[in-house]
Amino acid sequence: MAASGPKPPDPVAVWVDETGRVMSDLGEVDTGCFAAVRAGHCPQREQCVLVYRRPGPRLLYGELMSDVDDEAGVYLETHAKQLEDDVISITVDHVGSDGPAGSWWYRLLPMRWKTDTGWRETDARLAVWPD
Repeated sequence: MAASGPKPPDPVAVWVDETGRVMSDLGEVDTGCFAAVRAGHCPQREQCVLVYRRPGPRLLYGELMSDVDDEAGVYLETHAKQLEDDVISITVDHVGSDGPAGSWWYRLLPMRWKTDTGWRETDARLAVWPD
């Protein structure tokens, strides 16, 4: 699962811009991909995991996610599967309320928060689609 392409800065800087969007050295971070676990959604299973739209190419993964977006944090921490030290997969039963299943994998990059007063180290990672 090795990714090709240019090596990003290490660690990647992540910050909240003046409009409230979470940005990174690699571009905007998706904090609006929400998931739900629906009991009895499909007759053949007890519950389904659905996202209302497919996740973007950059997500936050780890201990600070709930500070940025509580629902996204619960989703990724609950349903992401660690494949390797720096690779996760996300699989859902539906994209959209009755859409098809979806699966994505992300490379985890070290990150640090850029603040008004400097840098804040974190154990969170920036999850990016491999190139």
